[in-house]
Amino acid sequence: MRKLIVAMCGVSLMVGSACAQDADHLADFRDKLIWQGPLMKTAFSALFNEAINSPTEWGRGIDGFAKRAGNSFGQRAVKATVELGLSPLTHEDLHFRRLGEGSVWARVKHVMLGTFWVRRDDGQGHTLAAGRITGAFAAGQVSRIWMPARLANFGAGVRTSGGTLGLDVGTDLFREFWPRKR
Repeated sequence: MRKLIVAMCGVSLMVGSACAQDADHLADFRDKLIWQGPLMKTAFSALFNEAINSPTEWGRGIDGFAKRAGNSFGQRAVKATVELGLSPLTHEDLHFRRLGEGSVWARVKHVMLGTFWVRRDDGQGHTLAAGRITGAFAAGQVSRIWMPARLANFGAGVRTSGGTLGLDVGTDLFREFWPRKR
């Protein structure tokens, strides 16, 4: 119980600091956490982990699903907070931009590179997506607080970070190839 309280306090402090920056960051935080896309990621992640019963200690059924959804949402909160806290410092523009034309390989390459190499928000070229990468890493490590003891280690956190970045790539691939609304 103590770990959960510490995690909730940490997340609320990070949320407050991210939201206090400006109105644009508040909108970005909302879009990264409680809008349609993030909620779908949370549901997909919880359903996938429920299907493979991971972690097994949480069991199956509504209780297990609720724990998995809470885990996914908590990770997303940490990731969004760190991402939006760092991105102004490095001038990262973390908004996805479709290529929308060209060969399939060119579009896949655009998505893969765009996850890690983003435009600068000051218009001066591109930069490493340090906020996104650091956010995924932080989310993977912070989530070890509420995970079962078997998964509360550094290696499991790194695997979670990789999965989070992989889900970002998958989501952007979906956005790239899904037909646009006219």
